[in-house]
Amino acid sequence: MLICFVLCGEEGNSERLSFTANEQNEMIRLQSFVHGRMEPGRNIQTYEFILKQSENMRGVFQIDSVSSDLKLELIKKEFPFDSKTSCANANSGNTFSCKIEIQSLEKGTYRLTVFRATNKKESDFNLFAGIFGKGYIDVDSTSDR
Repeated sequence: MLICFVLCGEEGNSERLSFTANEQNEMIRLQSFVHGRMEPGRNIQTYEFILKQSENMRGVFQIDSVSSDLKLELIKKEFPFDSKTSCANANSGNTFSCKIEIQSLEKGTYRLTVFRATNKKESDFNLFAGIFGKGYIDVDSTSDR
């Protein structure tokens, strides 16, 4: 039972991110936008993507919401331990943003986790995932290659 808890984790409500490709000025740009909703009684939502190859590519991941308790974490699945990058909320008027920038994305399986400490009310959010650079990328979830 403990083995399943460690291996299964929070993947029951995971969605695969779908990226749209846009190449301009010899720069590759992959973007994904998700309008999500965290329902009452739920405090985590995960989105996954796989980089089959990545060279000279950067990543920007951001969540915007009117709810101050939503946070974002980028997890790179690795054996034996995952690596995690978190962000802190920044307030811009009545909107809270949480942004993660990765200067060099590496090949691997990634999970973006939107989470909160309390789960009593509904929270809407906008999630942006962008991968860009002048290198090479092969993403397992692109909708337009």
